[in-house]
Amino acid sequence: MKIRRLLRILHRDLGYFIVGMTIVYALSGIFLNHRHDFNPDYKIYFVDFKTEIGPDTDVDEKMLRNILSELDHDVVFKKHYITNQGNIKVFIENGEVVINPETGEGTMNYLQRRPIIFEMNKLHKATIGSLWKWVSDAMAVILIFVAVSGLFLLKGKRGLGRWGWWWTIAGIIVPLFFAIMYI
Repeated sequence: MKIRRLLRILHRDLGYFIVGMTIVYALSGIFLNHRHDFNPDYKIYFVDFKTEIGPDTDVDEKMLRNILSELDHDVVFKKHYITNQGNIKVFIENGEVVINPETGEGTMNYLQRRPIIFEMNKLHKATIGSLWKWVSDAMAVILIFVAVSGLFLLKGKRGLGRWGWWWTIAGIIVPLFFAIMYI
């Protein structure tokens, strides 16, 4: 079997194999590239509400748990205390609640995972265990093979010897330019 035919078969079959992983890596890469514009893993919720708490109300854990249960949000009470400013600060799982006992007004801030995107980003960052790290490394090796084997598949004026050479050089120059200019 000729080497070009073998490259074509391997390039095709490995290319099919990595399609799903490449899409996950590409999408999560876009989200992670914009992590300074928004939090790609969590959505931050701010909820304002009103309570019956007044300046003379004796606040305890049971009362705060009842208030939280009425907010239509699945929050888990952890503990509470009174701040130096006199506000009631309640720690909840993935957030906090602050209630002003003078007005009875409260604000709840909490984080919630972005479905699917959170998991894709965990896979992209290879932070789910050593087995996934090896799968991720195998993916990288296959991507390198597919990229390099693709260079040798076409013949003629659109092959590596003419047209492809210039595109390959441009693909090397672009990241080098940014590395030199910004790193």
